[in-house]
Amino acid sequence: MYLWIHNTISGLQDIYNTSNIYDLYGYLEIEIIELDSSNILLRKNEAFYNRDYFGNEVVFIRNDLNQQYKKFVLAHELGHSLLHTHIYEAAFNKELLNIGKLERQANYFAFKLLNIDLDPIQFEGFTIEQIASSLYIPKSYFNVTNKI
Repeated sequence: MYLWIHNTISGLQDIYNTSNIYDLYGYLEIEIIELDSSNILLRKNEAFYNRDYFGNEVVFIRNDLNQQYKKFVLAHELGHSLLHTHIYEAAFNKELLNIGKLERQANYFAFKLLNIDLDPIQFEGFTIEQIASSLYIPKSYFNVTNKI
């Protein structure tokens, strides 16, 4: 499933010899800007990725996230930056976009890049809330990922 995402991750790791999220952002020259959670740019989200017309890339992220969750969110946004490079061509016509699919792909990328394993035996008997909490991932991310 999603072999092309696995290939993207393998390529990153081969080229940069790391899967450290902060190192990858540095190598790819994607700026990380932390903002207060009430900042209007975040639109009540944890983060968002932006590429301008000059190719400058930045991720705006809340400054109050715990470290594990922050890594996941950054990996998710990196997924958008690498997997959805032509998304802005369709951004003016939202009907052309399958937002759920794009979010599932970015979540899948984050899970695989960070090597997060959803071992069914390890989590047997756990609720979705308990699994999400143990992985430092909000339930909303887990629910989207669960549909992959």
